[in-house]
Amino acid sequence: MKPESITDLDDPRLAEYRTLKATNQTRDLDHFVVEGAKLVERLLASRFPTVSVLVTDRRLSRLAAIVPDDVPVYVMPFEKIHELVGFPFHQGVLGCGRRLPWPDWRSLWSDAAESPSRDPADSKPLTLVVCPKISNPENLGSIARLGDVFGIDGVLTGPSCPDPLSRRVLRVSMGSTLRVPILVSNQLPTLADEIEAALGLTFLAAVADRDAEPFEAAGRPRRLALILGDEAEGVDPEWVARSARAITIPMPGGANSLNVSTAAAILLYHFTKRTRS
Repeated sequence: MKPESITDLDDPRLAEYRTLKATNQTRDLDHFVVEGAKLVERLLASRFPTVSVLVTDRRLSRLAAIVPDDVPVYVMPFEKIHELVGFPFHQGVLGCGRRLPWPDWRSLWSDAAESPSRDPADSKPLTLVVCPKISNPENLGSIARLGDVFGIDGVLTGPSCPDPLSRRVLRVSMGSTLRVPILVSNQLPTLADEIEAALGLTFLAAVADRDAEPFEAAGRPRRLALILGDEAEGVDPEWVARSARAITIPMPGGANSLNVSTAAAILLYHFTKRTRS
């Protein structure tokens, strides 16, 4: 690690870190920013190139063992970093990553496509989560982290979802969006059709409907695509119609719905446990 001291907030080397709160949506930028030493470490270990690391003088020693010499490390006084990023920031460590194209599904699951996908006895199991629309970045971050915990094979998201590399999604996911395969598509129904035809997926739509099939009674498809819905509107009827079944989490109490990330935790635990057993 070769630290470079910076005291001028107008230094062009700090451009990617300036006023992060105002530039939270990174979808159209060629870079993204992660917060904290843990996420910087996960960025360094990910497929995304690390452009630079910004650290305060109080946190420099913590990074000495993890940042390679070819990554620029900018050091600035602790008192100035709050002004730079545009909000109180006490972690003292930021990292800038270079955005790469989202992966093609064939590069992720080509071995599954080559196996006899329609034969449950022979096909390789797969677990995917499909998010046509998620409004809250924190929910998408939680879903990615849950997917990382339970070892799912990927997440498919549509254009109405937050940017998986936005600051809030990365923070809530604890960097899981750097590790879990995420496919972002402006034509998600078309992509889903293509993957379904090639891999023999079974789509299950998670709905808040007392008349739907309880999730514990639903069999575990060998190749599952679990559809999760928008926080306010649930799963779009078109996605429910394309699913093999609609499943629900029974709610005998007074509430009639769950936060989407809470529902994801229950369902992914159940279905991944069924796969392992």
